[in-house]
Amino acid sequence: MQLKSLLSKMAGFVGARVFGAALGFASQLVLARTLPIEDVGVVLLGMSAAAFISLAANGGYALLATTHLPKLAARGRRNAAEAFNQVAVTDTLLLYLGICGLAWIAVLAFQPGSGTRTALTIGILCAPASLLIRYNSSVAMAARAFKTAYVPDFLFRPAAFLVGICVAALMGWLHSALAALLVFVAVTYAAALGQAWFLGADSVGIQHVHRGKPSFAKAIRARALPLFVVAAALMAFADIALLLAGFVLPEKDVAIVGVALRLAALAGFVLQAAQSLVLTDFTHAWAVQNQQAMESLLRRANLITLAIVIAGFAAATILGEQVLSLFGDDYRSGAGLLLLFLLGQSLRALGGMNQQLLAIEGHQLKTAGACIFALLILVGLTVLFSQIWGMLGIGFAVVLSELAWMLALAVQAARLCGRRGDIAWVLWRH
Repeated sequence: MQLKSLLSKMAGFVGARVFGAALGFASQLVLARTLPIEDVGVVLLGMSAAAFISLAANGGYALLATTHLPKLAARGRRNAAEAFNQVAVTDTLLLYLGICGLAWIAVLAFQPGSGTRTALTIGILCAPASLLIRYNSSVAMAARAFKTAYVPDFLFRPAAFLVGICVAALMGWLHSALAALLVFVAVTYAAALGQAWFLGADSVGIQHVHRGKPSFAKAIRARALPLFVVAAALMAFADIALLLAGFVLPEKDVAIVGVALRLAALAGFVLQAAQSLVLTDFTHAWAVQNQQAMESLLRRANLITLAIVIAGFAAATILGEQVLSLFGDDYRSGAGLLLLFLLGQSLRALGGMNQQLLAIEGHQLKTAGACIFALLILVGLTVLFSQIWGMLGIGFAVVLSELAWMLALAVQAARLCGRRGDIAWVLWRH
């Protein structure tokens, strides 16, 4: 693929994610202006439950498929690709059933409110469709069907959900959290089935459940399961924080946490986009070992990130409370929490491209340790700090866990790659 075409497709992918996030923001506004704040918390919790359950049940197979399936296709090993899909789908089904059991054990152990139980039930119901989207998106990426990979999840699903809840609100049907969540379940299954239809014979599904060859399955699992931890840290930090909030905070506070997390995530999308657009050139420079170009690109990416971080903090400090007031007066109290979540996003971004650098040089599996370290800190400090500072405690927990992850990745990058991609390294070198 030519560089111009690659950049065009990457810009489309990043643009779809940003536009999808904007649609999600609009949906939250509709929900906040239509439902009581406690119900908004249940809706956001249910959506996060579906996202995290599908990520956990996938066990890292979707992330591994994006690199493994293209290799098998390039070598003409269609049977091996089919065997890979069989292992992935079979393990995913078993993991899903296990996670369902663990979810209800957690409910029995912690006795959360009825809203959290409703959210978990919807998450479990919706997760199979989310799982199908997650894995088939990787299959589509491997087959270079890029629009089929990202349109159903990043564009169709948030757009259909926004339209669905608007129609339900106008018709007087949007009277509870459950009504909104059922709309979410319906559009998720529609997106999953539509994507599978477009993929045709390449789509995976229940027909791939097969025990397979034990030795092959063992080898694949050894690579996929560590990637689950990496994926959880990369893609599900906000969902994990919100799920934890559902167990330790009142539903009203969960809504404020959820809105603040998603507003901070919008800034995160912009930061990721800036780094993603540099990543292609950086990968090319690494492949030809152009050290000068690599240093220049790292410096450029970090300076752009720093500029966006400064602008984001200035905007949030001045306008944060006013933006939150769009959701309702009750949400104004989340202004301090929004700043903490933005600080967490900024720490992740100012960690630079250490994660990408480690992945490019083939050390992605080794970053699982840093990810586990950060996730354990997030869980432990959330439980502890929420008892002391309430919802602000979750903000402090997110900041400290992001800081721990940033430092751990910096140590790994220096040790394994001989260089780092964070702003401290770049400034020190220059």
